[in-house]
Amino acid sequence: MFENAEECSRGGVTGRRSLVWVLGLCLMAGWPHGVLASDKPDEAIGKIRERCKVVLDKALGNENAFVRSAAARAAGESGDPALVGFLNKAGKDVYYNVRLFALQGLKNISIEDTVLLAEKLMQDSNVWVKAQAIEYLGDLAGEGYRETLRTYLKDPDPPVRFAAAAALVKIGETDKLKVLLDALDHPDVTFQYHAIAYLGKIGTDEVYPHLVHLLEKPEDEIRFYGLKAIGDKVKLDLLPQLQALVKSPNPSLRHQAALELGYLPSHFTRDLLRELCQDPDGMVRIAAAVALKRFGQKHCDGVFENALKDADYGIRSTAARVLGEVKLEDRPRLLRMASDDPNTRVRTSTARAIGMMGGAEAFPLLLRLLSDSNEAIRAYAAGNLLKLTR
Repeated sequence: MFENAEECSRGGVTGRRSLVWVLGLCLMAGWPHGVLASDKPDEAIGKIRERCKVVLDKALGNENAFVRSAAARAAGESGDPALVGFLNKAGKDVYYNVRLFALQGLKNISIEDTVLLAEKLMQDSNVWVKAQAIEYLGDLAGEGYRETLRTYLKDPDPPVRFAAAAALVKIGETDKLKVLLDALDHPDVTFQYHAIAYLGKIGTDEVYPHLVHLLEKPEDEIRFYGLKAIGDKVKLDLLPQLQALVKSPNPSLRHQAALELGYLPSHFTRDLLRELCQDPDGMVRIAAAVALKRFGQKHCDGVFENALKDADYGIRSTAARVLGEVKLEDRPRLLRMASDDPNTRVRTSTARAIGMMGGAEAFPLLLRLLSDSNEAIRAYAAGNLLKLTR
């Protein structure tokens, strides 16, 4: 077996042709298991794909709802049209998270199939599945469901009402924005959290001032959700507030503010982000390093490897996850290191990050995780191998 990804994917090449080349090297080394060295690379890829489908089918049949959820999520992340039937089956699961991931996953593959499943799930017993179905019907087929969406403005569950209001705003009924704005003053903060999230999904210039206003609230949680909702829509006029928030005693606020700084021009934020790479909180350090990578900066690249060695598995998991987004010269080596982590949450994040990275470097790493001791991780490896080989 190869000791590291570089032995199988030296050169950093990408694409189907390079994948076949890498597989040829793996076959000569007697790896992966279940594939004969005499197999042609294309035949070997076919066998690997079949093995991946078996892994996913078995995971979806597991009595553990967490494993079934992983199977549905992994299938959706594969983006493979061959798994539409699989996801429709997952959409009927007794556990709500499996149904939710199935619906979200279909959106990566087929709009038509997503709408059909959303039609069925808009009457779901779970509020989150129901709200997601309504959101997708609005986003993917809004005009045809305008009247239906209006009926959900009177739903007893706030997230469902807010999903319907946001969907209607997106298709031109801007008066429905009032439903969300009124919720910002509700005495129950959970109403406010849900409304803020949907305002962020609308993300228009009309909504932006309302989100910025949330940063003046005294509650840290409201300011955090406000920042998160603003996301990559942040404008330069928010720089003074962000500069103040990165000095907050609350690490969650510093973390989110650092991420926002990464969406502003680098000459305004670079030095401040470099300082945050030395923050006492590990999550803040990761956020600052991620923000700097958006500018192509290498100053804080060491943060990622250090985070993968942190005693806190939550920090290690976050570091592994963001490696799917940031481009580092030694990213395959770091992901290989993370794939050996004793914590299943870290290895789960790693499997998904490897799939996000893609390319020939991902192939041997995913093959290793396809034999992981944890079935959920094997499912994520299978889904991402299907993505890589489709």
